[in-house]
Amino acid sequence: MRAILVAALLMATALPAAADDDLPVAVSGRVVDAQTGEAIAKATVAVPQLRIEVSTDAAGRFRLDGLPAGDLELVVTTIGYGVTRKTVRPDERKADVEIRVGQEALKRSEEVVVEAPPFDSGDPATPVVHTLRGVELRNLAGVLTDDPLRSVQSLPGVGTSDDFYASFASRGSGFDSVGFYLDGVLLNAPFHTIRDVNDGYSLTILNGDVVDSLSLVPGGAPARYGDRTGAVLDVQTREGSRDEMAGRASLGASGLYGTVEGPIGSARKASWLLSARKSYLDYVLKKVNVDSGTTVGYYDATARLSDHPTPAQTIGLTLLHGRSHWEDRHDDETVEFADAGTDLAILQWRHETPRGRIALSSFVARETGRNVDERATETFRSTSDHWGGRADGSRILGAHRLEMGLLVRRLDERAASRAFVDRSKDYRVTEDYDAEAIQWGGYAQETWTTLAGRLGLTAGARFDHWSETGESRLLPRAAAIFALGARTRASAGFGEYAQFPDFAELYGREGNPALQAERSRHFTLGLERRLGDHARVRVDAYDQEEDRLLFARAAEWRLEDGRIVPPRPDATLANALDGRSRGIEVLLQRRSANALSGWIAYSYAHARRREVGTPLVFDSDFDQRHAVTAYASVRLSQTLNLSAKFRYGSGFPVPGFYREDPDADGVFYLSETRNELRPAAYSRLDLRANKAWLFRGWKLTLFAEVLNVLDRTNTRYTGLDGVDVRIGGRAFFETDTLFPLLPSAGITVDF
Repeated sequence: MRAILVAALLMATALPAAADDDLPVAVSGRVVDAQTGEAIAKATVAVPQLRIEVSTDAAGRFRLDGLPAGDLELVVTTIGYGVTRKTVRPDERKADVEIRVGQEALKRSEEVVVEAPPFDSGDPATPVVHTLRGVELRNLAGVLTDDPLRSVQSLPGVGTSDDFYASFASRGSGFDSVGFYLDGVLLNAPFHTIRDVNDGYSLTILNGDVVDSLSLVPGGAPARYGDRTGAVLDVQTREGSRDEMAGRASLGASGLYGTVEGPIGSARKASWLLSARKSYLDYVLKKVNVDSGTTVGYYDATARLSDHPTPAQTIGLTLLHGRSHWEDRHDDETVEFADAGTDLAILQWRHETPRGRIALSSFVARETGRNVDERATETFRSTSDHWGGRADGSRILGAHRLEMGLLVRRLDERAASRAFVDRSKDYRVTEDYDAEAIQWGGYAQETWTTLAGRLGLTAGARFDHWSETGESRLLPRAAAIFALGARTRASAGFGEYAQFPDFAELYGREGNPALQAERSRHFTLGLERRLGDHARVRVDAYDQEEDRLLFARAAEWRLEDGRIVPPRPDATLANALDGRSRGIEVLLQRRSANALSGWIAYSYAHARRREVGTPLVFDSDFDQRHAVTAYASVRLSQTLNLSAKFRYGSGFPVPGFYREDPDADGVFYLSETRNELRPAAYSRLDLRANKAWLFRGWKLTLFAEVLNVLDRTNTRYTGLDGVDVRIGGRAFFETDTLFPLLPSAGITVDF
């Protein structure tokens, strides 16, 4: 009897403990932006296997009740952010769970935590920089083209007036003067395009799914950038997920897209990523009134492998392959076509600690082009090879940061072209060369932070040598940032820049082997005022002085002393121009994960050029006197985002000696003044809506966009069609009408 009572007593004391283990439990936490740390409201936090979900409040907080014991997988989804999964273990139940979600990324590793303010941190070496990523990058790229480089066209101080091209101008200089860097490698033409023509198109040979960020430095770039006289565009690609396999499949207005990624091995130290695109642009081109016989197609693929053997080390391999094809079938059954290709491989090793950084990279690139006319004659062929390596390092010593680097690259280019001469009914060779050379150089700079972090001073220099011409350039750089108060800072920058002539300029149609490097000097001043935690107003003024710019007056039709002068077949380029670009840019910007985000910017600029030794003075080919850009985006709920972008720019000059008859619209003549003729201002308003449907562990998003909502007629001049010398030098131009009011849509599945 005593034994029975003891057993009953033991069972009675044990039952409550067992019942406690089976009691429902709760999980609470907070959802924040992976980059800025800002709380994310209106996000859905779900436990898919239990069909339980809640929404985060204004502070990003959530609470899930009635959950069983054991490991739980939480899935976070909301419009504009990737699908994020986090496993919560029993020992984490008592503490708040923090879940970091990345904007528009397929998957972010939980080990990668980068928290930064919504605006640029203020590196003294870079007085002004505009960075795009996430939702901004996706919305500005557009549904029709889904081109990440086109997002840059909406930034302050950027000029563009051609819907068909992804390139842009900045502060009076064209894209040829812009340093385009991909993961630290300077590239020439990373585009799907038709090479050697003026009336073509271009699309960036990069899927937006693999781009982590785009940073534009419009002027005063630090010493690590070289061989360009204008702005710098730094594109960084992202690693694949080290957590688990994830993917995205898209059907866009112009093509099919797909991206998959995942970890390698169980240690979660390595990852892979593969992304590919395939277009069907012929349908789109028919809608914008291009000849029905015209077809355009392209495809590209990007692969990236990453490994982190130690927490401080990163090894990465990026491979890029792309091809594009253009074809035009005429009524007489003749066909014109063109092909272009780009291949790129970058191998990188990086070691980072709080005290310093070492980065080594090697790269090899090839760009090809081939054009065939309606007579089945090859009119253009080019192959450009580019390979080399660079080393960059930095070290922090108290209040000082020392940076230095070395670069060597070899360029090898072969090109041949010919033009049909109507009078002789034959072809004339316009260029034929095969050249190779080495460019090498290095840089060093020091940044000193003092006055309790309020003042940052940077001084350094860059040295570059180009073996083809034997020219060397030593280029000083300096910059400063001074905090005038808790929310106000001033910045200043100075730098000298040089751009060596490329092979086409040395040996091409108007080539001159005696050319020297073009040069520029940048002076920048900026003032920024923070308006709370999420808004700012910024004013930048600049003065850019250029000299030894390339120009060939004899290659253009013109009037001289009232006499018509045709272009000379033997005209060559010369370092004939000096110039100056001055302007001011005003930016009002707000960034928030929950409320209205965007900016409105106004730019005034004036870029002039002067031919040395002559009275000829004219506006730059890329002088855009007034420009307004605006972008607005708001996440209305877990599943709906609305955005709008607006661009206005006064017309770029039509390059050449032309004027419009004041008594007859659309009638043009030769002129003694260059770049006098300007088309009407460019203006375009686009509206976009992103609507998502959230499911158990995956998300479907519909993108709908209307281009040129106001149906404004924008025109581009694609070239001179001819000059009639019998009627006073009347000039005839080839023109295209740009995008009309054009709706487009796409759909994406994230899993």
